[in-house]
Amino acid sequence: MVQKQKFPALPFRSLLFISFFLFSFYSLGSQEEEPIPGWKDLDLKRLEWESVQGFKPEFKSGFESTEPGYLKIEKFPIVLNQLYKTPVSDKVQEFTIQTKFNLSFDPKAQVFLSPIRLYLNFIGENWEIYLNGHLLQKEIHLDSNGKMQIRKTLRDLEVQVDSSLLQAGENKLVFHMLGDAPAVHLSEEEYPTLSPIFTPTNVDLGFYLDGDYTLGVEYDFSKKIGILINLSLNTIYIFFGLYHLLIFSKRRTDKYNLYFGIFSISMAVYSLSRSTIIFDFIQDSTWITRIEYGSVSLLAPLFLLFLHDYFYGSTLPNKAILAITSWSFAIFFFSFIAPFQYLMISLRAWQISILPSLIYLLYFMGKAVYLRKKDASLMAISMFIIVFISGYDVLDSMFFQSGIRFTQFAYLLFVISLTTILANRFIDLYKQSEELNIELSHQKLELARQKNAFFRFVPMQFLSVLGKDSAVDVNLGDSALREMSVLFTDIRSFTTISEKMTPEENFRFINGYLAKMEPLIQKYEGFVDKFMGDAILALFSAERVIHSENNWEGKSAADRAVLAAIDMRRRVRELEEEVKGAHGHVKGVRIGIGINTGNLMLGTVGSSHRLDTTVIGDTVNVASRLESLTNLYKADILVTQNTLSSLTIADELAIREVDSVVVKGKSQPIIIYEIYESDDPHIRKLKDATLALISRGIILYKVGNFKEALQNFEQALKVYPEDIVAILYRKRCQEYIEAPPVGNWVGVQHLLEK
Repeated sequence: MVQKQKFPALPFRSLLFISFFLFSFYSLGSQEEEPIPGWKDLDLKRLEWESVQGFKPEFKSGFESTEPGYLKIEKFPIVLNQLYKTPVSDKVQEFTIQTKFNLSFDPKAQVFLSPIRLYLNFIGENWEIYLNGHLLQKEIHLDSNGKMQIRKTLRDLEVQVDSSLLQAGENKLVFHMLGDAPAVHLSEEEYPTLSPIFTPTNVDLGFYLDGDYTLGVEYDFSKKIGILINLSLNTIYIFFGLYHLLIFSKRRTDKYNLYFGIFSISMAVYSLSRSTIIFDFIQDSTWITRIEYGSVSLLAPLFLLFLHDYFYGSTLPNKAILAITSWSFAIFFFSFIAPFQYLMISLRAWQISILPSLIYLLYFMGKAVYLRKKDASLMAISMFIIVFISGYDVLDSMFFQSGIRFTQFAYLLFVISLTTILANRFIDLYKQSEELNIELSHQKLELARQKNAFFRFVPMQFLSVLGKDSAVDVNLGDSALREMSVLFTDIRSFTTISEKMTPEENFRFINGYLAKMEPLIQKYEGFVDKFMGDAILALFSAERVIHSENNWEGKSAADRAVLAAIDMRRRVRELEEEVKGAHGHVKGVRIGIGINTGNLMLGTVGSSHRLDTTVIGDTVNVASRLESLTNLYKADILVTQNTLSSLTIADELAIREVDSVVVKGKSQPIIIYEIYESDDPHIRKLKDATLALISRGIILYKVGNFKEALQNFEQALKVYPEDIVAILYRKRCQEYIEAPPVGNWVGVQHLLEK
């Protein structure tokens, strides 16, 4: 059937629940607190404000209009660098601002049930606040050279005011402000129109936003509601971004999911950087400002790339989109690497360039609607709203400084429209896939049955080795020369075991045994070439042409063959207990395994009417001879020198040399090694204890020093009396001591039986 990718639907009910919760919370929390007799909350913007350059200790209690650099401030917002036309400088600028208010009652005689709060919509960059000469809060962080170490440009600052600091009559609120001077300057005399636009000053020094500045006891819950709404929306945007990134990870061809996912997360990061929440996690507002400027610069190019890929697929974006993207990413990197004093340059560059980008975005979307691109009309409505609101936000940040941004809220409309589009797409795809599944299910089921029936006789891996993709491509005589590890195994004394079973029990036992062995071979990327009664011939490719879910990267064919043999031997030990339980007259099951590595021929044999697969070569024959020798040496797993040389995991296994022999039908000697990793623990312990003695004895035996070799084997037998290898060598040494060998002795044993 056609595979269907399912992704979770976005939580509309959760969104409605959040909205209802916020409305309810606002309704309950917006009740006014009981006012204090004689007290009226002060709107600080309505008071008279004054400023002077510099700061003196006596300014804590206020200053007079006779001080040098005195200015009477006409209106908010208060941007000190603009008021004083501060020249370009690398020194920290210092100013003092004050305002006065009168109280008609004695605050000390009143009981304030609610705390007095000084609320400032914006303040920066370093500052300290005094009320009637008493320090309320200090955030000045300078190093020994007078440079700012940490900036504290904060939004929505609340400062608790002790009512005992107030006094009847005149009260003075003093702000000591420090910050950077402008980094560049365009002469206002020469360019009176362009200078305010193209000369970015440091607006953070002062009260940059024309928001709420109050001193009072009434708590405005709408501020907390706004923060909560902002946090909820940003959570949705981050989730929506991760949702699209998840889709992209499943469908890499649809890059618009990547662009929109990053866009959503960037929008959330930008919005969070403008909220008070982020100040709880990042103490230095330097990085908050960098994050804000950097994230906002990515929004336009990511949105354009999203729309381009959504409507036009993987075609290369046009020059306009590439230019906007390159310029925006340059601003992004500048925001993070430039000295902070020059950071306003990146913001002003983005503000100037975003307006033509928004105009191009309108053109691009209008063209998509004109060309009747799918989903363009539905997407255009919310997108046009975003463009116009974004344009307003940019103009506000340049000229009005209200501090209120609507882009992140307008983006919610686009999220809803895009969610509707995606839901419709998934519904259409689901319907199409269902119809296609119904159409193809019967055909695919029949093909699967035929394919499975074929591969029950011919392994798929065999076809891969032959370079064939399908069974219909196989012809008589197809063959390939490959390097492989061959594993040959059968059950020892099976004839004796089978005689004690009925024919039905024999077949049930053999099929059960083979069914338990084959998965262990497949586990290590091997495949069974032949089942020959109770015997198995398995192949492990050295060319890694076989694919499986297991990760055997870096493991050779010999590694995988040996690991499979070890698992098979351990599984047989469990099978012994099952056989003993089912057939009390059966003493148990033992298997022998021989492994050899080398070149062999794989191919097809037979006639035009019937084909079969086979493997031919000395590598296969030697593996079969090794399996026969396991009974002679009472060893479960024997391997050749070729296999041992191909192992990358030899140091992790229990291995010992057994013999050097010339098997029947061959002229070249082979060195045989036993892998006793899967032996019973007490047997393995004994073999480990005698390993050095056996190895030294074999070396002495090969050089013809039979007396010293005999001593080593006898010492080994004192530790492990049943060791058949030591027993065989002891017998040989005794024979050769009595009748020394003639001719050129090389320590090789000629075997006359298979």
